[in-house]
Amino acid sequence: MYEKIKKEVMLEKLFGCSIEDISRNVIISPIWPLSRFMEKAECIIKEFKGWYKGVTLLYKGEPITVISSGIGAPLTGDCVIALGYSQCENIFFSGSAGAIDEKLNIGDILICNEAVIGEGFSRYHSGNIYRDCFGNVVSGSEKLAQAMIQKAVIAAHPLEVSVHKGRVFSIDSILGENKRSFDFMISKDCDAVEMEVSAVFTASKSIGRNTAALLVISDLPLRERSLFEGIQEFDEIKYKTSSYKLAEILLDAAISV
Repeated sequence: MYEKIKKEVMLEKLFGCSIEDISRNVIISPIWPLSRFMEKAECIIKEFKGWYKGVTLLYKGEPITVISSGIGAPLTGDCVIALGYSQCENIFFSGSAGAIDEKLNIGDILICNEAVIGEGFSRYHSGNIYRDCFGNVVSGSEKLAQAMIQKAVIAAHPLEVSVHKGRVFSIDSILGENKRSFDFMISKDCDAVEMEVSAVFTASKSIGRNTAALLVISDLPLRERSLFEGIQEFDEIKYKTSSYKLAEILLDAAISV
């Protein structure tokens, strides 16, 4: 339906910018504020605002675009699809997740290039709308994942947290996290649960871009330390400390590829 609309028009409506304003490497996040990235910049090249807010900044001599994608698979997935109208090549996604695997703790960093589809967005962009893709594994870029791992390991040591590589389950319903759904996630070898990654990977594959995800573990739902049961102050400090470091990790990873 929208195939005949010019790229310039789509980018102006969706991002409030021109094609040349979006760089080769793009960082997107539903939760990390743009200000954290802007604080690390040598200068701001362009701030823009359409359906999505974003900024292109100069970091260590390289232009990088950072976009606030909105929470959930529909908003974040559409943000990635919209980037298909730009010249971007690599998409670095970052958010938070609840741990399923017992080796993960609050504040740890999980990097993944595999996700299990548990959201509805992917059905529209997987190539066959008549085929249910729920439970399928969708992959991102191993190269981008390794770039983030290298930078995350360096940053994690002084933070006293661990870096893991794993697989996530992307869910559409926070209150859908129950025994049956967790049993399903475990059967799919998932290490954590969140709300966007499988949509990001599906969308990136649809538009022919590279992508990987970096997540901070925010809670431990299987160990009664969830968003509703509460977490200890020590854990909250760990989460916040890791979160504040993410901007630097992601920017350094972006300029390394």
